[in-house]
Amino acid sequence: MTASRPQVAWILEELTTIGNARHALLLSADGLTVACSEGCPRDLADRVAASVSGLQSLSRAGGEFVSDGGNTPWQQTMVQYRDGFLFLIAAGDGAHLVVSAGIGVKIEALSYKMADIVKRLPEALAVAAREQSPQG
Repeated sequence: MTASRPQVAWILEELTTIGNARHALLLSADGLTVACSEGCPRDLADRVAASVSGLQSLSRAGGEFVSDGGNTPWQQTMVQYRDGFLFLIAAGDGAHLVVSAGIGVKIEALSYKMADIVKRLPEALAVAAREQSPQG
């Protein structure tokens, strides 16, 4: 299933071709699912989108801790679980890319593929900011 942005389906599916990759999501900077790879249930995608939005915010706050010259921009977060990994990177304007993978994934290969896709296709991954309704 791909949510509301079928033109990015092939991008998300390309990420899941890396050995042991499971799911890929494109989400807005404010934590809403924009698109998800085939086989990822929408309710799971929405829960993950909301949680990794918070994770990205927390990760960004640690920039000062890793830089001698002040706060450095956040680029990627990787979380390891007993059964696998979650990768989160900035992707296009106002968007984040999330991929889950099993424990046997080649971390460097998946990280490289994600970065390469973001570099090649920033316009396709961009997500416009939501407009405020007249009611607020």
